[in-house]
Amino acid sequence: MGKFDSIFDDVVVNAKAAASAVSKKATEVRDASKHKFTAAEIRGEINKKLRDLGALTYKSQIHKMDLSEQITQIVAEIAELKDNLNAINEHIAALKDQKKCSQCGANIPKNSLFCNICGAKISDENFSNAENLNEDVVEQAADEVIENMKSENDEKKTSE
Repeated sequence: MGKFDSIFDDVVVNAKAAASAVSKKATEVRDASKHKFTAAEIRGEINKKLRDLGALTYKSQIHKMDLSEQITQIVAEIAELKDNLNAINEHIAALKDQKKCSQCGANIPKNSLFCNICGAKISDENFSNAENLNEDVVEQAADEVIENMKSENDEKKTSE
């Protein structure tokens, strides 16, 4: 009976280890999916701001109005959104165990010796490592974008 107990204990330990690994991987996939969704929302917001910028520029040219203050504000908002998007994309790359090529900016596997997009030789000083990204910064950026989008939607609903 002792041998059976030993085998059973080994099976239980292995099952717990496998369950833990599956749980960890599921969490990683969920986090990556959440960040991809946030990145898509940010890209949509950037496109909206770019349309607004184009409309303001057109209006200022056609009506000879000075809208430079509003244009500057939208440009600053776009720059902030792009910074947030870059941070989230770097975090996604870190979750996928990737690094960024300094030549073309493509995400490539960490163990790559050459970039599979531009062919640049990859060395330790030739890439920006996404591991150093503070997860709190990414979460804060994502939360800010979502909150801004919610408040803009609320404003639209109240103005309609």
